[in-house]
Amino acid sequence: MSAPRIRFKTLKGFPPAVVEKIETEAFLEAATEIVTIIETFGKLFTPVVNDMNGNITKLTKVYNKDKALYAYLEDLIILNVNVDNFAANALLWLKRGLQLICTFFENIFNDTQATEALKLHLQNAYERTLKPYHGFLVQGTIKIIYNWVPTRSQLIGQGEAHDENLQVLENYLPVMRSHLNRIDALLKKHNLDDAKV
Repeated sequence: MSAPRIRFKTLKGFPPAVVEKIETEAFLEAATEIVTIIETFGKLFTPVVNDMNGNITKLTKVYNKDKALYAYLEDLIILNVNVDNFAANALLWLKRGLQLICTFFENIFNDTQATEALKLHLQNAYERTLKPYHGFLVQGTIKIIYNWVPTRSQLIGQGEAHDENLQVLENYLPVMRSHLNRIDALLKKHNLDDAKV
């Protein structure tokens, strides 16, 4: 029995939303952890990994200009609204990618049948998150990728390892989802969630 590709207990995860704002550095670290998870899916997922890493790099660049001023993600976005939409666009696409991953793992977690093939879970997550923003060519490429998603056993393991991953996901996913919902609301409030982008 091989070890699972992912051990969620080794991740720091998203910071608990104890304050009104999301800490920029902690959020970017958690997003980077998610990208390392996607890397375990295989080489076909490289475009997704590169896209998300690119958006994390853009946000990090803005954050590094003034870490005190941009300590919170909300401030980083709001204070740059009238300057340019560089940070907002990066956050918008990063949020969309994270929504795909969060929905995918929610589907796995909520699957009472513990289905081994995860293709339908990824397909469902894609259709509910990224598909509306992708053109015909990208959608065609994604259909090929579905067939290469690892199985449940490969991804989160079997037996104890599987149960441990599900246990951690029970707390991990709601915190991640709450962050994504807050970012969603922030972008919509400032008219930065453009469906055409």
